[in-house]
Amino acid sequence: MEPERSYALTMPLRILTANLYTGRVKPASFAALLHDAAPDVVAVQELAPSQAEVLGNWGVCRLLDPDDETTGMGLAVQVPAQLDRLGFPYRNPVRARFDGVAWGLRDVEVIGAHIANPISRPFAVSRLRRREEAAALEAVLTEPRSTRVLVGDFNSSPAWPLYRRIAALSVDGPAAAGTAVRTWGYFPRSPALLRIDHAFIQGARCVSSRTVKLDGGDHRALVVDVEPLPVESAGS
Repeated sequence: MEPERSYALTMPLRILTANLYTGRVKPASFAALLHDAAPDVVAVQELAPSQAEVLGNWGVCRLLDPDDETTGMGLAVQVPAQLDRLGFPYRNPVRARFDGVAWGLRDVEVIGAHIANPISRPFAVSRLRRREEAAALEAVLTEPRSTRVLVGDFNSSPAWPLYRRIAALSVDGPAAAGTAVRTWGYFPRSPALLRIDHAFIQGARCVSSRTVKLDGGDHRALVVDVEPLPVESAGS
């Protein structure tokens, strides 16, 4: 009989989020990122079937919903977790919940989201979707939880109202750590022009972050390291 396996999230917790550009990111580049970054949690957007095959061989628990359009989503973790979706009607966010034993006796929740692009046609539909998604995320961020990390492609730079609404209820981890950089360019070979991929944190702090260029991608992957706040300040 094999000995019972003990699972625990690392300290700090490493989370990777990446928009995979509807299958254009080369699977080999994505696989190399998973190997080199060694994350505990992976949240991806625009996940295509070929990329889902890579993520399907990684981690202990996975919730993958690949698609050839921009609605593909995925979440994978290195320890047992409760995985579900938030129930949004469009690009439904994925969530992992870990009990308090997994990370320093704190209940941890990691959510991967992909907010509607404001310049997708028809414009009226995109704007309505963004307002609905912002309101839904605000409701999630007011729910009790010791530690929560919301990551993904928000299609919003810090100058946009949607970013400010989410940041009002959380902390922009990379910005607070002084490691925030631009994450998106028009084309795979263009320089990064805007910072629209984020990690919003409650009850913890980002100790470092970095971006990684993916072969064929227009977004840089964002890797954040998160550690608990002291107990007395975790709820502030």
